[in-house]
Amino acid sequence: MWIDVNASHGHWPFDRLPRRTLPELEAHLVSEGIERALVSPIEPLFLADPDPSNRELLAGCRACPHLVPVPVLHLGMPDWRENLEAYQQQTDLKAVKLYPNFHHYPLSSRACRDLVRILRDTGTRLIVNIRMFDERNGYTGLKIPGVKVKHLAGFAERHADFPFLCTGLYRPEILELADRCVDFRTDLSFADWHDLINQLLTRLRPEQLLFGSHTPLFVTRAATLKLELAPIPEAIRAQIGRENARTFFRL
Repeated sequence: MWIDVNASHGHWPFDRLPRRTLPELEAHLVSEGIERALVSPIEPLFLADPDPSNRELLAGCRACPHLVPVPVLHLGMPDWRENLEAYQQQTDLKAVKLYPNFHHYPLSSRACRDLVRILRDTGTRLIVNIRMFDERNGYTGLKIPGVKVKHLAGFAERHADFPFLCTGLYRPEILELADRCVDFRTDLSFADWHDLINQLLTRLRPEQLLFGSHTPLFVTRAATLKLELAPIPEAIRAQIGRENARTFFRL
């Protein structure tokens, strides 16, 4: 059984994807061999205020023990600190997620610096989402490029003692970031190549790789098979598929 660090819930308006309730999403992921999944709402990507969607997610996940809610913060909004404090009071908050390219703020902003300080003090993890779709074949009216590697590298250099997780990096971006950052983590949802994991392990430590399916935008089974069929030792498979997430997010 795996731990998925990159799942979403809600309606993605640019493709015909399954519309599942939270219990239906939980049942689907469990049926694919996923014992826990970190889930964020999709709605906040297109709304100025993510708080209502986050509160719905937090409430709904109380009845779904296999789902770990990860609220989305919009650092361009003035109330993100108050929202974060409220989420931390409502639940044992494991992580928050940022979408800088959708919400149009730089990772060098003062808000980002303040957020890192708060998360470091509270022990909450940070997930930075790089992209939601492959820019080469997405809806042509949606022009949102992925977060640039140089901006991620700059963020990592400014906060060298603060490990964070990237979701949605392409394979070349992972390799480029590996040359510039010592302590980032990444999922493998957008990374594809022959013998991918063994290739990445020539440049990264095993604890830097985590399993992420990018459900529902990607097919869950494709992600699990990428891990299950990889020609790697079983101990490394378990570490990437489960143990790294358990340790990093204190699950």
